[in-house]
Amino acid sequence: MSKTLTVGSEDFEFPVEGENAGYATEVTDWAEAVSDALATVQRPNDVLLTTSSVSNSATNPLAPVNIPGFSFSTSEVKAIDCRYVVTRTTTGPSFTVTEVGYIEGYFDGSDWGISIRTTGDASIFISITPAGQLQYYVTPLAGATHVGTIKFEGRVINNI
Repeated sequence: MSKTLTVGSEDFEFPVEGENAGYATEVTDWAEAVSDALATVQRPNDVLLTTSSVSNSATNPLAPVNIPGFSFSTSEVKAIDCRYVVTRTTTGPSFTVTEVGYIEGYFDGSDWGISIRTTGDASIFISITPAGQLQYYVTPLAGATHVGTIKFEGRVINNI
């Protein structure tokens, strides 16, 4: 007697306790199917949903600010597909801006080529360094107190 385990649309017959002969191929096939299925959930070098703060200004407003945790290995990653949302709020007067964006890019061996599509305007500009670190520049918002956040995630296609 065996137990049927399903991964995606494939069924695998697994032995029940006390039954172990002749199932090595089935167990190996099941393990490979599970590994393939998990690879679609999180691949090596993917960036899971992360939140970081966004300042209202830098010491030098023309200097980019690194986004902690939002970087990709140039030795392992060939292409990126990222999403982000930025919310910036000030008080006195109260003001809130939001922007959502999609970043697609590839590494050509020496630099990154990226395309960014946005909706909304949080007065932020996102770029990437040749080393794969995403950064931002902001236009300062008027107001007494500023709270800014960026939430982001990224999927990759790794080098072959």
